[in-house]
Amino acid sequence: MKKAFALIAALVLSGGLDAEGASKKTGPSMKDLDQVVIEVNEKKLTLGEIEQRLNQLAPAVRIRIRKNKGRFLEGLAQEELLYQEAVRQKIGESPRIQKRIERLKRRLVIEEFLKQDAEKASASEQQLRDFFLANRERFRRREAVTLAHIVLKTEKEAWDAVAELRKGTPFAQVARQRSIFEGTRDSGGMMGTAERGALDKAIEDVAFKLPIGQSSDPIRTSVGWQVIRVLERVGAADAKYEDVKNDVKLVYSELKRRESYEALLRRLGEGAKVKVHADRFR
Repeated sequence: MKKAFALIAALVLSGGLDAEGASKKTGPSMKDLDQVVIEVNEKKLTLGEIEQRLNQLAPAVRIRIRKNKGRFLEGLAQEELLYQEAVRQKIGESPRIQKRIERLKRRLVIEEFLKQDAEKASASEQQLRDFFLANRERFRRREAVTLAHIVLKTEKEAWDAVAELRKGTPFAQVARQRSIFEGTRDSGGMMGTAERGALDKAIEDVAFKLPIGQSSDPIRTSVGWQVIRVLERVGAADAKYEDVKNDVKLVYSELKRRESYEALLRRLGEGAKVKVHADRFR
């Protein structure tokens, strides 16, 4: 039982699962949606109800669930068993649970209210273009570098790693064998891409000058001695609206959402009697 529920939790909470191998099947027909998939005592769970739950999840999560459908359905059945027993014991009627339900209800109602209020303001294509032109610098591509690194405890260990690299040992191999930084060690030291200003200054001073593909001398940083290799570097460049349209829409929508939220609070506050006794809160 624990394994099944652990699977459900993992699938629901995972954000970046691999979407490779997605099914190309079309969705179930209306007739299929009425089919009963799970029966627990008198409770029947149809395919439509299960699909409705799945549609609230990210596509990659749904793919993963379908690959493990047997365990997923077993988990749903076990969940229903537990719920029925909890209802039989009147767990939901306890004052503690009722208070939690009320808090959850308040949060959901507020979230839906704010969502509906935000949806009232939709941006036109011209508004997005005007916003882009007025904030062009904000969307300008910044200078960035893609790095791999090896992190060592001492300067001597760092020079030993450099010596091994200069003998021709692949950077990724040295990183896996020597790096003390668990977050990147297994990936061969891959740090990813960072814009100028986002790195440790000691690293940045080297990273934006080091030739691509060449390993650096040891660099002393706050997490230890590091040896880096530049895998790619891109220069700053002006943005084109067509290339950053999605980013423009996200930024514009967020700004409008905040403006709408603040205006809403001001409007509600004007007609309300609100007193905050901060001195009583200790």
